[in-house]
This record gives sequence, C-alpha cells and structure tokens, in this order.
Amino acid sequence: MSEQRARQAQATVHRNLSRQLVGREAELAVLRSAVTACANGVSTVVEITGDPGLGKTRLLSELGDLAQAEGLTVLSGRASEFEQQRSFGVFAGPVRSCFSRLKESGHGPLDEETSALLELVLPPGSRPGRHGFAEVDRSRLHHALGRLLTVAGQDRGILLCLDDLHWADEGSLELLHYLLRQPPGTPLLLACGLRPRQAAARLRASFRYAVADYRVERLPLSPLDRRACLSLLGATHPPARRDRLCAVSGGNPLYLEVLTELPLDGTGPDGSPTDLPDTLRAALAREIASLTGDELSALRAAAVLGDPFDPLMLGRVAGLGHGPALEALDVLAGMDLVRPCGQSGPRHEVRQLLQFRHPLLREIVSRDTPPGWYLGANARADEALRGNGASAVERAPFAARSAQAGDLEAVRVLTEAAALTARSAPAAAATWLRTALRLAPRNPEGEAVQQRLEMLLGLARTCGTTGDLASCRDALSQALDLVPEDRSEQRIPVVALRSVIERILGSTKAAKLALTDELARWPKTESKVNPLRLQLATVGMAQGDFEEAAGHLDTVLALTPPPVGSGILTSVAACRALGAAYSGRTGPTAAYVSEAASAIDVLEDGELATSLDEVGQLGWAEVLTERHSAAVRHMTSGIRVARRTGQSYMMPYLLLCQSYAQQGTGDLAGAIASAADAEETAHLIDRPDLIGYALTLRAAATALRDGPSAAADAAERALRPAKHRGRLWELSAAVLASVRLDQGRPDDCVELIRTITGIDRSETTHTLRAMWFCTAAQAEMARGDTRAALGRARQAAEAAAAVSLPGQSGYAALAMACVRIDDPGAAAELFTEAAEFFAGSRLVLAEGRARLLLGRALLATGRLDEAVAEVGRAKQLADAHGAGHLSALAGNAQRQIGARRPRSAGHSPAHDALSEQERRIAQLVSRGLSNRDIASTLFLSPKTVEAHLTRIFRKLDVSSRSALVSVFAQLDADQRMAG
Repeated sequence: MSEQRARQAQATVHRNLSRQLVGREAELAVLRSAVTACANGVSTVVEITGDPGLGKTRLLSELGDLAQAEGLTVLSGRASEFEQQRSFGVFAGPVRSCFSRLKESGHGPLDEETSALLELVLPPGSRPGRHGFAEVDRSRLHHALGRLLTVAGQDRGILLCLDDLHWADEGSLELLHYLLRQPPGTPLLLACGLRPRQAAARLRASFRYAVADYRVERLPLSPLDRRACLSLLGATHPPARRDRLCAVSGGNPLYLEVLTELPLDGTGPDGSPTDLPDTLRAALAREIASLTGDELSALRAAAVLGDPFDPLMLGRVAGLGHGPALEALDVLAGMDLVRPCGQSGPRHEVRQLLQFRHPLLREIVSRDTPPGWYLGANARADEALRGNGASAVERAPFAARSAQAGDLEAVRVLTEAAALTARSAPAAAATWLRTALRLAPRNPEGEAVQQRLEMLLGLARTCGTTGDLASCRDALSQALDLVPEDRSEQRIPVVALRSVIERILGSTKAAKLALTDELARWPKTESKVNPLRLQLATVGMAQGDFEEAAGHLDTVLALTPPPVGSGILTSVAACRALGAAYSGRTGPTAAYVSEAASAIDVLEDGELATSLDEVGQLGWAEVLTERHSAAVRHMTSGIRVARRTGQSYMMPYLLLCQSYAQQGTGDLAGAIASAADAEETAHLIDRPDLIGYALTLRAAATALRDGPSAAADAAERALRPAKHRGRLWELSAAVLASVRLDQGRPDDCVELIRTITGIDRSETTHTLRAMWFCTAAQAEMARGDTRAALGRARQAAEAAAAVSLPGQSGYAALAMACVRIDDPGAAAELFTEAAEFFAGSRLVLAEGRARLLLGRALLATGRLDEAVAEVGRAKQLADAHGAGHLSALAGNAQRQIGARRPRSAGHSPAHDALSEQERRIAQLVSRGLSNRDIASTLFLSPKTVEAHLTRIFRKLDVSSRSALVSVFAQLDADQRMAG
C-alpha cells in the first residue's frame, strides 16, 4: 500500500502543476470576450491551434470554467487517434450530455432522428439494439444535433468545446461543417482545438466556410517565454535546474510538466533537447512501468475499448475476473491514469464512463501493447459483445481489428454493420465494406462471386453517399470485372450508374466513353441496353448536342417492344423537355413537360427512387419555362426520396432547382434555405461548380430580401469556380450584373452581361436571354447611352418573341419602358404591359418591381392617384413575400408621391401648417384609426405614420391623440362656418 500511496502522491503533483495556467493572458482575454459575446447573443468560433503540449486542452478547460460562471451550458467532446472508425465520435459526449439534460428537465419522447443520433454515440455494450439509425439519413442527424443544441442552450447560450479535431472521424467533420454553415437557434460559442500540421484539408476548409453569423477568432499558440516557464515551475527547484528545465522544455508546458520528474539527460551540448517527444513518451511510460500484471492488463483493455470506455467491460477484455478487474481499476484511478469523464447520460440508463487522463497516455499504452495480446483483446471484446447481444455496428471495430483473411463470420458482421450505417454514417459503412473485401476471398468462386459483387456495389453506393465519387467509380469498375460472362445483362445498371457518377463529377466525356464502349459489346438492335442509350441522350443534352440526344431517344422508342413502359416514356419525355427548354423551343417543351409530369406524378416512392435523374430534368425544364410552382412540387418529392434512399449525389441538383423555383414563386426564405442546403451537399461531394450555383441562387434571393450590398459577397464568390462561357458562368454573371446595377455600378454590369450575350452557342440557355438583355438595357440607360440601351431593348424583344414566355415578354417590355423613360406616358404603358406579363407568369416579385417603376412613371405624368395605387400594390407584394429591399424602395416612392400632392385651398393657418399627407393622417386619427390602419390605408409604413404624427403634434401644439382629435374637429368646424 505504501507504493500505491507514493504513486498517488506523484499523480497529485501532476494534477497541481497542470491546474496552473500562465503566459496565456492575451488568449484568455479573447476567450473572456467570446464568452461575454455569447451571453449577449453573439455566436463565435474560436480555433485554437498548436503543436502537442502547448496547452490547447488547458485553454479549452479554462474556457469551460469561464462559460460556466457566465451561465452558459458547457458541452465537451474529443476526437481520438484510435477511434476514427467510430461515427460522430467527437460529438458523443455533447450528445449524451444534451440527452441527460432533456431527461432531467422532463422532456417528452425523443424524435426519430435524435434517438438515432444518441444510439450511434453510445459506447459499445450500452446501446439499446433498436437500430433506429438504419432508417435515418445523415442530413437528418445533422438537423437533430442542431435541435439538441438549441434546446440545451435556450437559457443563455452554449459553449461547445471540441478537442483534438485533427483526429476527427468523417461523420464528425460533416457535423462540424454543418454547424459552421447552419448555426443552431441559440447563441453558440464553438471552440475547437487541433494540430494544424495534422489537420485534414477538409477540416481547415470548414473554418473558412463559416457563415457571417459567427464571429471568428483564431488563437495559434506559441511556446511560453522564459518568464512564464519560471512562473509555472515556482520555487520547488533550484535556480540552475529551473533554467535548464526552461531551456530543455522549449517553452512547451506539457514537456515542462513531465521533465520536472526526470533527470535532464537526452540533451545536446548547449542544453537543447535532442528528442523531446520521445523524452515525454518515456516519462509517461515510466508511470505505466510500475503497474502490476492485472493493472497493466486492465489499462491495456481500456485502450482497446476506446476513450471513454465502459468499466464493466474491462474484465472480459483483459482476460481477468470481474473482481480483480475492478481492483485494478481502483489502482489506475488512484494514479490518475484514468478519470471519470463526467455524467454522460441519466444514471439509470447509462453507466458512468471513464477516460484516460490524457490522449497521449492511451497512445503509449496502445503502442506498447504486444500485438498478440492486442489481437486477442479485440477478439475477446467482440466475443463479449456478441454474448451480450450487441449489434453488428458495435462489434464491427473489434472484428475488423482481430479477424484474419478468410474469416467469413467477420465478413458477415462487417457487411451487416455497413448495411445498418449506410444512410446514417456512410463513411463508416464504406470502411466496414473495404475491410470485409480485404478479409473475403480474393478469387471467389460460385456464390462467393455474387457476394463480393454485392459488397463492391454496396461500397460504390456508400462512397456515392459520402461524396467520394472517385472511389465510387473505382468500385463500380471492379464490380464490372466480376460480372460473369453468361450474365452480361448485370453490367447494364452498373455501367449506367457509372455514367451518372462521371457526369456528376463533371466529366461528360468519360461518361460518354463508358456508355459507348459498353454499347459496342451489344448488337445495335438490342433493347436490353436502352438504359444506356437513355444515359447517352442525357450526356448529349448536357453537352448541348440536342440533335444527337434526340437521335438516341428515337432509337430507344424504336427498339422498345410495345407496349412501351411508363419508365421509358418518362425518361424520354424528361430528357426531351430539358433539351428543348435549354434550346428555347418552348412549344415542344410544353408538351414534353406535360407528358413527363403526368408520368412522374403517379409514381410511388419506390419507383421515384430510380427516376431522380428524370425528376431533376423535369424540374429544370419547368423553371426554364416559368412553371415554378410545379417545379417546387416535383423537387419536394424528389428531395424527400433522395434523402430516404441515401442518393446524396443527386441532392445538389434537386435542391438548386428547388431554390430557383422558390425564388420564382416569391418564397425568398425557402429559396435561401434550399440554396444553403445545396451548398452543404455540394461541399460533401466536393463540387466547386455546384457550390458556385448555390451561392448564385442565394445571392439572387438575398438581393431581393436584403438589398444588393448583402448579396454582393456571395455573388462574387459564386463566379470564381465558374468555367467561362459555361452555364454556371451565365447564371452567376447575370446575378452579379443585377447586383452591380442596383449598387450603382452600371459599367461593371454591362461588362458582365457582354460575357453571356455577346456570343451565340448551343450551350446558351435561350429562355433567359430576354431577362439578361433587359438588365443590360437598364445599365446602358444608367450610363447615359440611350442608343446602346435601345439596341439591348430590341434584343430583349427578339429573344422574348423567340420563346413566347410571358415572363420573358415582361422583361422585354420592361427594357423598352426604361429606354422610353423620357416619355413618361409611353413608359407607363410599357411598365403596365410588363407588370401584366409578370402577373400572368406568377413572377410576383418581378411584377412588384415593374409596378414600382410604373408608379414612378405615373408620378412623372402627374397622375398621383394612379401612382399611389401602383406603388401600394408593389409594396404589398414585397411585404407579402419578405422582399425587404423592394419594400424599402416602394416606401421611398410613397414618400415622394406624398410630397408632390398639392394642398387644398381655404384652410385656416393651422391647416396650412400641415402638409397634405399630415392633414390626411390627422383626419384618419380623428376617425379613430390606429397607426397600423392608417399605414395600410395610405400605403405607408407604421414608422412613417409615427414620424408624421410627431410633426403634427408639434405643429398643432398638442401632446396626445385625443387632444389632436379635439383641435382638428374645431378647425374643421371653423372651416365649415367660414364656408
């Protein structure tokens, strides 16, 4: 017992030294500021970076104390080098803590997504076995975390500390990225510790993509200076030794802590360290070296189980009895090698978990564990979990570590785990499948061939879900090599999927090559390969070769024996619809759109899951032909099915279409949200061009809602990944041009429009050209070049006539109206025509803008009552759809109209003191109307009415509404008597 007390005393010294924090005053000031900001409702991201031992974890601990003192909810999580196959491992602690808070507050039953998230992060051996996560898509888990944090921080806000993120698993990185792009509904202080040189590029990029809702603070840690080191050491060592310790430690607090217990050897002639990391590991290894056999076995078993670990699993994994394992655990806790990790859930449901004092301790234990013992311990863990009825997901990490090639039971466990996590944690599923493929026979025969083929196809699907499309393509290639010669028809869906993946990767040439190579293996009249011909038609349409695409579609119909199935007809109609829409042939488009919509509307979800490409084609054809409401309906169905079936690679395509359509219907909030979701999913599959599309659509909606200045940054960033002269360039340049025009930069606007209208080519989206020419005409007028503006207006008219769409006709009329602004009467007629066209196509916000311009033209002609009515309608449309910028412009126009109204003759001096607008407001007050009612009657804002009333009170020398009523009634009576 005396030896144990000595070891415990040494542990106490370590704890006392590690509690001190010196030399980080500047960093602490930043952390205090961040805590105060969070308490005041401002969300902040703090990124703490530095080499091992510099104090990242210590600063996060101090931040936790500061936040707790301020009343924030404090949650902490940590990644582990040895748990990168564990889904959402960084968020395991925070999720369990949130769950505990929900239970303690008497919260009702958890929703499906939150229950699934909790089940995934519980430690091995303590999961309920419901497998609810198998039916939940990972995007829904992301939203579940956001809801959990919102509830947990609803009092004052929340601090979420995430340490050692350089070791984070893929699922945790996705969750972090989600939080940085979609903050929860509560002030959040997100503090992250990581080693920058070990951090993945994706992790570093995530911080760059943090939205403007966050204030961002970066704290790169440097070694402590000599003064701080001396302060940390105190007076427990002679001066000469303190100087040596400062020099040898290099200012690293962790090294300094450990070196205080060691002789100062291992240094060069000048006293500098020769290999501090090895010295540190040796020091920590000395703590472990004194352990007895049972204690060492228990510590090794803990390292195998994970961090944190369930203490009741130690005995079986270590090969010890239950009693000896618990006795050994008491010794380990007394030496401060393992510690409680805090309450991780309701005590009646989740046992107290333990963790290592420092991740480095676990690393040393793991690396010093003999390989044979390590394999045996993992096998014992797997066996113990199987005996407890644990799921394949819980067993998979241990089976993967202990199984040998040819272990078919391990292959079964890993493939089952992959199937269960394919939707909720596809990165983990891909890992299990790769391991299963490594363990399975490499040259299979008989049924094993089909099993390996299914594993490869499963790997392709999970890689497609994670966005690792290159690995998806490779798995599909390997799967093709396994298809038996006598079952060549099995190649068709694999090649078709591979072409889709190539197309999503942006390589239409590779997609076309894969399809043509496969078609060459078959007779030209074989109908079985029609799915490949349909894909080839889609590729041709994407490349702008509409005639070639139409030829492939004709071949499909000609070779399909009657009766032609609805799936074939749907695919043909959807592809033709989008091709016709891009090329501006709106007559045929209408027929194709109606045909495709009729077929898709009757599909069940299971059938829809195999037709998402067609759903997307139909949706884009609908928005390009101004059928926005129908597109929203179809995209809503497609997105629901894509999420449910894990087809994440289709999500950006569908979400972008939904955003475009929602903007067309005036749903600006929905358009911005859909664009944000599209950006998230585009990041998951690493598609900069799709990110650009998402930014473009978000900028377009933001410009309408908040004005051009709020949209400029996103519009500028959207143009960066765009390939010049491609469709992304067209859309992005057009949106940025519109923003520049509203910012008062017409020269920039004109130059951008020139890049998309100055050349005619097959890829041009012809159904939008009248809108682009309209923007150019307005910009030329702003520059004072009426002749150039007239030319652009005529081009708009020609483009609109070519497509015969009411919205584009509206833009043509709008362009000509702007050119004729020097003749207000003629301009008013054209603005009226534009507004009616926009109303006919249900482009409500375009109609609102046209009516605002009409009101200004009517004002110029002196038709004030008509001007009031048109501007009022513009404001009503803007307010109804959250278009704040348009509403503000309409409000300004209303004030201009009010200032132009003449005063009535015959008023008393008091009447004359009031403007015409003020007199109207005073009359309405006299009739008992509220400020809001007056604002609605006169098409003003309530704040404008309040400002007018303030001036009326001052002019009439009254201080209340009742006094105003009395004075105004007397004035009216005097006027009547005078008359």
